[in-house]
Amino acid sequence: MPGDHRAVLRMASFVLAIAISAPAAAQQASNQQMVDLVLQIQQLQDEIRMLRGQLEEQAFEIENLKRRQRDQYLDLDQRISEAGAGRPASAQPSTAAQPPASRVIPPQEDVPEVRAPMETPSTVTGLGAPQASARTGEATPEAEKQAYDSAFQALKELRYADAASAFTAFLNRYPGSEYADNAQYWLGESYYVTRNYELALEAFEGLQQRFPDSSKSGDALLKIGYTHYELKNWDLARAALSQVQEQYPDTSLARLAESRLRSMRLEGRF
Repeated sequence: MPGDHRAVLRMASFVLAIAISAPAAAQQASNQQMVDLVLQIQQLQDEIRMLRGQLEEQAFEIENLKRRQRDQYLDLDQRISEAGAGRPASAQPSTAAQPPASRVIPPQEDVPEVRAPMETPSTVTGLGAPQASARTGEATPEAEKQAYDSAFQALKELRYADAASAFTAFLNRYPGSEYADNAQYWLGESYYVTRNYELALEAFEGLQQRFPDSSKSGDALLKIGYTHYELKNWDLARAALSQVQEQYPDTSLARLAESRLRSMRLEGRF
C-alpha cells in the first residue's frame, strides 16, 4: 500500500541519518542492527496487510450472512401473507387435516445459501454430461424457466441430490438456455458441498469450457482451485487460485483465492 511504502522510506532515511552521524568506530557495529530493524519493520507491515485482508474477508462473509437472513425473513413473511390470503379475519383454522395450499414462489436472487462441505460423503452420484441432442420439441420459455427455478429451489432447500438431478435434467433438455451456465455452476456446487469432488470438478471445468464468457466463470475458477485443494492436487490448486488473482484483481474472488493460498503456504503445500 502507498502509505506503507512511504513509512518504510521514512524509516530507512532515519536509519541512514543515524548511521552517517555515528562515530566511525561504532558505525560498523551498528549497521547490522539497523538492517535488522528495517527488516523487522517491513515484516510487521506485511503482517498488518495480511490482517487487513482477513478483516475484508470477514466483512464480506458478514454481509453475505446479513443478505441470507434478510432473504429468509422475506420468504417467511411471504409465506405468512399467502397463508392468510383469501381467509376472513374471523375464520379459525379447522382442526381437520387440510391439503397443503399451493403457493407461488416469488422470484429469488440467484444466490442460495451453500453450506460448508458435509462431514461424510453424500450418496449423490454422477448423472452424466448434458447432451446437446436432447429433445426440445415441447420446450417453451415458461417451461424452461420453471424447470430452472425448480432445480434452484431444491438447492436453496439444501436438497442437494434433488438439485443435482434437476440441474442435470435441465441441461439435458435446454442445452442452449440462457440459464444453462448458471445451471452448470450450481450443479458443481451441489456436488462440492456433498464432497463429491470429482463430479464437482467435472462440472466446474465444464462451465469453463462451454461458457467461457459466463458471469459465473470466475466463481467456477475459484471453485476449481478449492476442489483441487480438497483432492490434494496442490500444484493444480495453486495454479487455479493464482489465475483467479491475475484475472480478477481487487475483487472478493481474488481475496478468497489469496486466503486459500495463504493457508496452503502455512500448511507447507508449497
